[in-house]
Amino acid sequence: EIVTQKDLMVVPNAPRFFREGDKMNFSAKVVNMSEETLSGEAQLVFMDARTMQDISELLQLNTIQSTFETEKGSSAEVSWEIQIPEGIDVITYRISASADNFTDGEEMAIPVLSNRMLVTESMPLPINGNETKSYKFNKLVNSGGSKKSGSTLRNHKLTLEFSSNPT
Repeated sequence: EIVTQKDLMVVPNAPRFFREGDKMNFSAKVVNMSEETLSGEAQLVFMDARTMQDISELLQLNTIQSTFETEKGSSAEVSWEIQIPEGIDVITYRISASADNFTDGEEMAIPVLSNRMLVTESMPLPINGNETKSYKFNKLVNSGGSKKSGSTLRNHKLTLEFSSNPT
């Protein structure tokens, strides 16, 4: 019979994905398999997975360290409040715990899903040969083109396609 375990293990409770704007508690379980009571610190750092630059402040992570104490054969919970920013598509977390001479850690990348949905709008522009007409794109004009109070609308791209035979 073989049993493999560490005297101190950190087990993150990470989601499968984040969504832009999420506010959550990122939690982990610190397991004490040693023969004595352990007290120590757990540390959490977030990085942009593409550049590996520390982005913990962007996630409004106020403190990267959390203390814990756990009896032998039991576990303790550690957690941090975070908010997922916009504009990052993959976040890597690195969590570690240490107490006495024991350490453990894990690093994993988590995708960030956008809350945006691309909406395409089209309108017919009928015109005959040798004719001049003016058209006003009222929905585009009235959208404001930028973030208004209470609105999340953002213009992405304007494409004008003109065809002599639209079918």
